[in-house]
Amino acid sequence: MLKLPLLADASARALASLLQIGCRSGDTIVGLSAVRRTAGLAFVFASSGLAERTLRELAGKPGAQVYQIVNMQHLTRAFGREDAQVVGVKRGDLACGLTKRLEEKKS
Repeated sequence: MLKLPLLADASARALASLLQIGCRSGDTIVGLSAVRRTAGLAFVFASSGLAERTLRELAGKPGAQVYQIVNMQHLTRAFGREDAQVVGVKRGDLACGLTKRLEEKKS
Protein backbone atom coordinates (compact mmCIF):
# COMPACT_ATOMS: atom_id res chain seq x y z
CA MET A 1 0.00 0.00 0.00
CA LEU A 2 1.24 3.46 -0.93
CA LYS A 3 2.07 5.79 1.96
CA LEU A 4 1.80 9.50 1.15
CA PRO A 5 1.97 12.24 3.77
CA LEU A 6 -1.43 13.20 5.13
CA LEU A 7 -2.14 16.94 5.28
CA ALA A 8 -4.08 17.92 8.40
CA ASP A 9 -7.36 19.82 7.99
CA ALA A 10 -5.91 22.92 9.67
CA SER A 11 -2.99 22.95 7.24
CA ALA A 12 -5.34 22.53 4.29
CA ARG A 13 -7.43 25.50 5.44
CA ALA A 14 -4.25 27.56 5.86
CA LEU A 15 -3.28 26.89 2.23
CA ALA A 16 -6.72 27.58 0.72
CA SER A 17 -6.33 31.35 0.35
CA LEU A 18 -2.99 30.97 -1.44
CA LEU A 19 -4.45 28.38 -3.79
CA GLN A 20 -7.33 30.74 -4.54
CA ILE A 21 -4.82 33.39 -5.65
CA GLY A 22 -3.12 30.74 -7.77
CA CYS A 23 -6.40 30.00 -9.54
CA ARG A 24 -6.44 33.59 -10.80
CA SER A 25 -2.78 33.52 -11.87
CA GLY A 26 -2.94 30.06 -13.45
CA ASP A 27 -0.48 28.51 -10.99
CA THR A 28 -3.16 26.37 -9.31
CA ILE A 29 -4.31 23.46 -11.45
CA VAL A 30 -7.68 21.96 -10.52
CA GLY A 31 -8.88 18.49 -11.43
CA LEU A 32 -7.30 15.13 -12.08
CA SER A 33 -7.15 15.37 -15.88
CA ALA A 34 -5.62 18.87 -15.76
CA VAL A 35 -3.01 17.75 -13.22
CA ARG A 36 -2.19 14.72 -15.37
CA ARG A 37 -1.50 16.99 -18.36
CA THR A 38 0.61 19.55 -16.46
CA ALA A 39 4.38 19.25 -16.17
CA GLY A 40 6.50 21.20 -13.70
CA LEU A 41 4.33 20.78 -10.61
CA ALA A 42 5.77 21.48 -7.18
CA PHE A 43 2.78 20.16 -5.21
CA VAL A 44 -0.13 17.81 -5.73
CA PHE A 45 -2.92 17.62 -3.16
CA ALA A 46 -5.14 14.57 -3.62
CA SER A 47 -8.20 13.22 -1.89
CA SER A 48 -7.37 10.20 0.23
CA GLY A 49 -10.49 8.60 -1.25
CA LEU A 50 -8.91 8.23 -4.69
CA ALA A 51 -7.99 4.79 -5.97
CA GLU A 52 -4.53 3.61 -4.97
CA ARG A 53 -3.51 3.34 -8.62
CA THR A 54 -4.39 7.01 -9.16
CA LEU A 55 -2.51 8.05 -6.03
CA ARG A 56 0.51 6.05 -7.22
CA GLU A 57 0.32 7.79 -10.60
CA LEU A 58 0.24 11.21 -8.92
CA ALA A 59 3.13 10.24 -6.63
CA GLY A 60 5.15 9.56 -9.77
CA LYS A 61 4.91 13.17 -11.00
CA PRO A 62 8.58 14.25 -11.29
CA GLY A 63 9.60 16.81 -8.69
CA ALA A 64 6.16 17.10 -7.09
CA GLN A 65 5.49 16.71 -3.39
CA VAL A 66 2.23 14.79 -3.07
CA TYR A 67 -0.06 15.06 -0.06
CA GLN A 68 -3.27 13.23 0.74
CA ILE A 69 -6.16 15.15 2.25
CA VAL A 70 -9.12 13.50 3.95
CA ASN A 71 -11.51 16.42 3.34
CA MET A 72 -10.60 18.20 0.10
CA GLN A 73 -13.30 20.81 0.70
CA HIS A 74 -11.05 22.43 3.29
CA LEU A 75 -8.67 23.14 0.42
CA THR A 76 -11.05 23.78 -2.48
CA ARG A 77 -13.96 25.67 -0.94
CA ALA A 78 -12.09 29.00 -1.16
CA PHE A 79 -12.07 28.87 -4.95
CA GLY A 80 -15.52 27.38 -5.42
CA ARG A 81 -14.57 23.89 -6.53
CA GLU A 82 -15.87 21.67 -3.77
CA ASP A 83 -16.11 18.77 -6.25
CA ALA A 84 -12.37 18.72 -7.05
CA GLN A 85 -10.43 15.66 -5.90
CA VAL A 86 -6.97 16.74 -7.08
CA VAL A 87 -5.21 20.12 -7.02
CA GLY A 88 -1.74 20.83 -8.36
CA VAL A 89 0.57 23.83 -7.98
CA LYS A 90 3.14 24.84 -10.57
CA ARG A 91 6.69 25.59 -9.51
CA GLY A 92 7.33 29.25 -8.78
CA ASP A 93 6.40 31.96 -6.30
CA LEU A 94 3.12 30.36 -5.24
CA ALA A 95 4.86 27.06 -4.53
CA CYS A 96 7.46 28.92 -2.42
CA GLY A 97 4.67 30.55 -0.44
CA LEU A 98 3.00 27.18 0.13
CA THR A 99 6.29 25.71 1.32
CA LYS A 100 6.66 28.50 3.88
CA ARG A 101 3.09 28.08 5.07
CA LEU A 102 3.54 24.32 5.44
CA GLU A 103 6.75 24.83 7.41
CA GLU A 104 4.95 27.30 9.72
CA LYS A 105 2.25 24.70 10.39
CA LYS A 106 4.87 22.10 11.35
CA SER A 107 6.39 24.27 14.06
